[in-house]
Amino acid sequence: MKLLRLVFAVWLVSVSLLASAQPKSSKEIVALVQQYCGSCHTAPSPQLLPKASWPPVIDAMAELAERRLGQPFIPPEAQHHIKALYYGSAPEKLAVLPYIDESHPRIRFAPTQLSAPTLVPQIMAITPLPPREDQLRFLVSDAETGELRLLSGKVGDLDAWQEQTVAKIALPVAVDSLDMNGDGLDDLVVADLGELPPNGNPSGRVYLLLNKGKGQYEQRLLVEKLGRVSDINALDLDQDGDIDLAIAVFGGQGKGEILWLENTAKGYQTHQLLGLSGALNIDDTDLNGDGIVDLVTLVAQEHETLIAFMGKGKGVFERQDLVSAGHPMFGATSMSVVDLDRDGDPDILFTNGDAFDTQTDPKPYHGLQWLENKGKMQFAAYDIGRYYGAVNAQATDMDGDGDLDIVASSWVNDWDDPKRNALIWYENNGRQSFTPYPISQAYRGLVPLVVADFSGDGAADILTGSFRMDLLHQGLKRDDNTLSFNLDRSEQGEKSGRLMIFVSQERAEQE
Repeated sequence: MKLLRLVFAVWLVSVSLLASAQPKSSKEIVALVQQYCGSCHTAPSPQLLPKASWPPVIDAMAELAERRLGQPFIPPEAQHHIKALYYGSAPEKLAVLPYIDESHPRIRFAPTQLSAPTLVPQIMAITPLPPREDQLRFLVSDAETGELRLLSGKVGDLDAWQEQTVAKIALPVAVDSLDMNGDGLDDLVVADLGELPPNGNPSGRVYLLLNKGKGQYEQRLLVEKLGRVSDINALDLDQDGDIDLAIAVFGGQGKGEILWLENTAKGYQTHQLLGLSGALNIDDTDLNGDGIVDLVTLVAQEHETLIAFMGKGKGVFERQDLVSAGHPMFGATSMSVVDLDRDGDPDILFTNGDAFDTQTDPKPYHGLQWLENKGKMQFAAYDIGRYYGAVNAQATDMDGDGDLDIVASSWVNDWDDPKRNALIWYENNGRQSFTPYPISQAYRGLVPLVVADFSGDGAADILTGSFRMDLLHQGLKRDDNTLSFNLDRSEQGEKSGRLMIFVSQERAEQE
């Protein structure tokens, strides 16, 4: 009898579900998409992913919403209809970007490795320091060893470059210099990401490295219990003559912020400028030419927006959104302030190429773009080029013709295809129209970029490092709500190039 009652109860539930799952019109399903997907971010177009990817992505988004809210958010019936709409409307496959394989008629690049290959290179950043005597100097943020390292060497003698440890910091994602104690020596502030996978844990820190001379630093913990810190900028934000700190906290799981720390006689006073997750950077500039420092950030995650904080003086800032990608799968990765058209005002160069969230294939809408400053806080957006996994871009004159070209690197790509590039450059025709050329198809996952004359021939060379996010992602695992990487560090594993300089060659005179 108990079994009969159980079967009858299950039958009643099934009938109830079938009765409730009535066919809906396309208009009704679109309304469900706006109600549930659109409540967190702009509802994405089905064209952004291939057909087979949408059901698991929608499941993942429903799980994410449930974790954030602490209870189910999308009813099963609505989730079923949303999946059907996206599956039915999406393409079988995404478009494939053409190869960038036509060499420049004059300029080639040859790599020189500066260090031995390692199992899982994780060079997060390379920060230039002022030269000392005849030495070029750079701070290398190495997450594989958990160190901030000093890379130095002479121009033209690349085989003799050396590294030494400056500080033991787990994930030294960003560095800026300042003179904290007024002794005339360059001290350092270092942002420690805390944890690599995105999460909302208060694991981020800021360290102060006090310069004691002769290459020695005293390490002090300046700020702790932040979210995952992604960038730091030391500058005077309230025009009182001392150095404050602007900090970007990427965070994760809906938690993140932009804040600045006011330097006062009693210590640092915190001021929050933004309460969103996904901030990639915090750069200073003067967008409107009023002589007061402004701040600019590129916010990823579901926001995918360039945001300015316009300085009003005395530490007061006003938010102004400059441009938004219009969908949450844009995959913002980096931005820099540069006068790209050389008309005397700051423009913004930015990249998108992150695909490490829910669907990790390279996307044909990855690439580079820039915002032209038209004056009076008006901006025009322009495409530079599509490039799988674009992670960084550096504007510089690569061919000596007086305009700014662009070097770009990739960390998400079809690495099994030998014709895909980890490093390319775009030649500017002088009117901000760009033609791409390959630099390297031999390496994978190049991230930081520094352009300078390293060989001593007057040409622009490229210092870069590898961050093998593809290898890290293979070891990604989830325990409850926590992400971590389970890496195979067997010495038998294949090793990858870590630090290298691409030297410009065959630089002929312009006709």
